[in-house]
Formats: sequence, C-alpha cells, structure tokens
Amino acid sequence: MTNRETRITTPFKAPTFSSHAETRMQQRGIKHDDIRMALDYGREIRAKGLIFYVIGHKEITRYGLLGIDLSDLDGLQVLVSACGAVVTTYRSQDLHAIRVTHRNRDRHRYSH
Repeated sequence: MTNRETRITTPFKAPTFSSHAETRMQQRGIKHDDIRMALDYGREIRAKGLIFYVIGHKEITRYGLLGIDLSDLDGLQVLVSACGAVVTTYRSQDLHAIRVTHRNRDRHRYSH
C-alpha cells in the first residue's frame, strides 16, 4: 500500500477477490493491475459498510501532474469489504450514487 499523503510506496499485500468480483472484472474488462492502481491512487470513500476506491477527474488531474497516467481508469470504482477483500468493481462517473453514512446526523439534527 502507499502513504496517502505523499504516495511513498510501501510493501503492498495483494487483496483477495470474491468470486463475484472476479466474474465482474472479467465481464467488464477490468484487470488486476487496474484494481491495484485504484487502491493506490483512488479517492477513498467509506459508505454502506464498504470502502469505495474511486478514480475520477480529480485523481486523473492530480496524479497526471506527477507523471502518473490514470486516464484509462476514469470512472473506475472498486468496492472493498472491511476485511480487505475486493467485493466488486465497475465504471461509473456518478459519485452521488455512493451514499455516505453520517453516524451522528440524526442526533444533531434537531438540537438548537
């Protein structure tokens, strides 16, 4: 894995893949290297009890300035379980579909 602040490469443990993820990768033409790039450079969003690693326009621009070409991965989303297994992966530009869970949202909603 890498340090998210400076992106210094550290030893990486290859993720495990569910059979569903392997099937979807094959159907969608997503390679294991694509998953690795998403895990290393993707935006991390915690929602629905999963961790979403997303490669979007911001990541492509940010890392492009550093000489890392992520343009072929535009829209790639990798969903990882709490135990670190890749659950599924797909391409979508719609980040609004990822509903972030706010733990204390309702508790503070009605406080004056």
